[in-house]
Amino acid sequence: MASTSSSSSQSKADSVFSEEVQEEVERKDEEEEKGDDARLLETNEANTSDSSRVQTNTGQKLHPPIIRIERCRCVRCDGEPVFSCKQCKQEILLCMRCARRANHPHPLKSFRRNDEKILLLRRHLTLSYHEHIVSCQRSICMETCLESRYARRHFTVCDDRPRQLRDIINDGGVVFNGIGYKGNSCFSCGLFITCMFLHAKRCQLSTCHVAWCEEIRDTFDMASNDIYVVSDEMRNKCENVHKAEWKKVEDRLRGQLVEDILSIAL
Repeated sequence: MASTSSSSSQSKADSVFSEEVQEEVERKDEEEEKGDDARLLETNEANTSDSSRVQTNTGQKLHPPIIRIERCRCVRCDGEPVFSCKQCKQEILLCMRCARRANHPHPLKSFRRNDEKILLLRRHLTLSYHEHIVSCQRSICMETCLESRYARRHFTVCDDRPRQLRDIINDGGVVFNGIGYKGNSCFSCGLFITCMFLHAKRCQLSTCHVAWCEEIRDTFDMASNDIYVVSDEMRNKCENVHKAEWKKVEDRLRGQLVEDILSIAL
């Protein structure tokens, strides 16, 4: 009997222990499920935070585009360029295969490494003049400024350009290639769109006359980070060119002032 009673007590103890273990296991499982739910909620919130950068009716803004001048590539296949056209206003670079198929109307010249260095500097210089391209009204300014204003005039009349900002936004962003908006068939308009974004990055005017400026600032979070990636070396080269050009402008302004004074004296 004692053995039976002892066995029964042990069985009850084991049963109680098993119930306690089961309860502990269930409690831990419940905690783990809550933890998984919390982590899932955090992940969803993070994803929602990322996706909230997409322009919505709540006023959230898109991530600003990144503008970076890459290495020179074939305009048709992104291969290594072998030939270039010096006559076209648009930079025409072609690899060997595409040059054979392109049937380009102008004579093509060999494109060498030194040509690439010059072209990359020219591209950086073009973007460094973005304020002149989109807004400068000076009658006496850098020769480069006066020459590049054609992009502004052209943008107002071109039939191939995007008609509004929303036309260039795809999957919540805008992609730039070289010095132009990627996806636009018109080189001049692609350049002008790029310059409008660079202008909007720094513009603080509540009312701006530059096309799309206010809409760009309303749509993109332009204050979050820099949108133009350029090396210090290339930036310094552009600044040196600017200084030399402004020296010429100052000389012309002084000459104009002397002429005005002489005309008054006469």
